[in-house]
Amino acid sequence: MSDLPLIPSAVIGSHGHPGWWFATVKAYEAGEVGPGDLEEMMDDAANTAIRDMEEAGVDIITDGEVRRLDGYVDSYYAIIKGIQPIPVRRKAGPWGYDQQTRYEAVGRIEAPPGGLGIVKEFEYLKAHTRRRVKATCAGPLTFGSRIHPGSTYKGVVDVAERFAEVINAELRALVAAGADFIQIDEPARGNVSGEEMARLFNLATDGVRARLGFHICFGNRFGRSRFART
Repeated sequence: MSDLPLIPSAVIGSHGHPGWWFATVKAYEAGEVGPGDLEEMMDDAANTAIRDMEEAGVDIITDGEVRRLDGYVDSYYAIIKGIQPIPVRRKAGPWGYDQQTRYEAVGRIEAPPGGLGIVKEFEYLKAHTRRRVKATCAGPLTFGSRIHPGSTYKGVVDVAERFAEVINAELRALVAAGADFIQIDEPARGNVSGEEMARLFNLATDGVRARLGFHICFGNRFGRSRFART
């Protein structure tokens, strides 16, 4: 990255979603538009995020993570094998974390044969800008944040360890596709120690020959804390 400024600017997290993004996602969920319509909208949203970052003069850009539905991982839950949704218990009132769809592990967690699709997202980004780019991927704790271990896994850490293996394969594929800077997003780190989080990060990135970034956050989204203090 010798062509970059001494302190290059970059982005962290997701780009803001325009109103038409939400409208199309809701229409898709209601069966009013098809998968082709959704893909076209996602391309438009990625193009908008890319142009916004270029116009702002950002040195290292992403696609804004606009293809990922709520919580970084919902789009991937739809294609991951070995999990099944648990009925949502609360639907009325302002949005809260207890309204998210949660899952239970019913078998070995597996990515589809072609991976999670993050390589395809990265290739689209790379083909639509001349700026330096950064690939992003949710971390093992975030992937496992809404999955009950069921009888397949011993606990939430075991689920995260399995996701670290799945993520590692995806990151290696990203490097093979030309990614030289990869950011791991871990906003849903859960109630684990920093040492445990670091161990899982190391498992997910083992042997990945790229510059690595680590995005950690989690405040009171919409004023609704995810975890209660004990």
